[in-house]
Amino acid sequence: MRLLRLFIALLVAVAVTAALPITVQAADLGKPGQSYAGDGVTTPTADKAQSKLWVQDGSWWGLLWSASANATKIHRLDAATQVWQETGTVVDARPSARGDALWDAKAGKLYVVSGTTVRSEWGLPPSLSEVSFAPSQAEVTSGSAELHRFSYNASTKTYSEDAGFPVTLHSGSSESITVAKDSVGKLWVTYTVVAPDNTNRVYVNHSTTSDTAWGTPFVLPTDNAEAHHDDISAITSFQGNKIGVMWSNQRAEHRRFYLAIHQDGQPEKSWQTEVAFGGGTNCSGGCANDHLNLRQLTSDGSGRLYVAIKTAAQQRGQTFVALLVRDSKAKWTSAQFGAVEDAHTRPMVMIDEENRQVWMFAVAPEAGGTILYKKAPLDNVSFPRGAGTPIISSSTDKDINDPTTTKQNVNGQTGLVVLAASRTNARYWHAAIDLRN
Repeated sequence: MRLLRLFIALLVAVAVTAALPITVQAADLGKPGQSYAGDGVTTPTADKAQSKLWVQDGSWWGLLWSASANATKIHRLDAATQVWQETGTVVDARPSARGDALWDAKAGKLYVVSGTTVRSEWGLPPSLSEVSFAPSQAEVTSGSAELHRFSYNASTKTYSEDAGFPVTLHSGSSESITVAKDSVGKLWVTYTVVAPDNTNRVYVNHSTTSDTAWGTPFVLPTDNAEAHHDDISAITSFQGNKIGVMWSNQRAEHRRFYLAIHQDGQPEKSWQTEVAFGGGTNCSGGCANDHLNLRQLTSDGSGRLYVAIKTAAQQRGQTFVALLVRDSKAKWTSAQFGAVEDAHTRPMVMIDEENRQVWMFAVAPEAGGTILYKKAPLDNVSFPRGAGTPIISSSTDKDINDPTTTKQNVNGQTGLVVLAASRTNARYWHAAIDLRN
């Protein structure tokens, strides 16, 4: 099986280069960072729905792997030198664990949900999209997901883990797990689990009487929650009083992105489900892929959701990467970020509320290489054609991939930071964007 996977990976590289020639490689852009080389450490800035960064006390912070400590530690970005400075705070020492960070300014707490991961796909281009690998049950049942909570000391600029943490949220591994907090103080997580029959189900869990007390994980109560083994879910709070769980469903009878909504304070299994994207005969309305990244607009009270997605389109000119927008009346619209021939992957969205702009980032080609961006007005989303503007690229690290940033919206004071990683040379890269007019 391992040799088969290596052979498929080789076919992928050839197919991407031959069928979809992308000429976006530029001179070195962005800032190379530390090595994350270590036993079992791969793709440390993944997964697509997760956020590895946050902004607090005038600095950007991140979850980065420390090769010297053999653990994921909290790092602070020095604004003057643009170097990530390692702090003494260990988050997770497991090489296969990936974290999702949520800074709660109201509570003054940093939450990190960190779960051991499995991989169910291999970054295949559309021409090979039917070839994917489900994780083994041994991989699925091993490991666990943990919740960490940290307090911040402004005088020393350090974080320390609170008593009673970490808390085990579920046993076993998943491709991705994300966290959100609702208006009544409950924490929520979502993740998908592959069953022995290779079906994948969307799970949800939440805290009860405190951050350390949790209920029993349950399958999202909708008929659409049984998905393909390659699908993932993501969670967010929005409109001030709702939790939203979004997931891809690539099963032949679905091929859509769905959003399930829970009103804060209502029974845990009370959800309403919407189709966000996809459907129609032969996917005339678009087909889902397992790439999604969520943000919400908070400044104007509309609670609009912005979702970066990747589709399963295969014909030139068709939308391959898009930005979905859900307005306050639950109407969904979409704007093309890139077509099939642009070969984008790993899309990510950010909102600059001060300048009323939405930023979208993606990688091209699909095997990795350059991080590109486009931006548009928040109230009239439309992107120019083409690959986009390079922001992170390297003449030596030619497989930079998996961009990540913060769940928070940004402005002229915070700026915008994107973190990514080169897979072959096991090195971090980042770029900082000045948003001041």
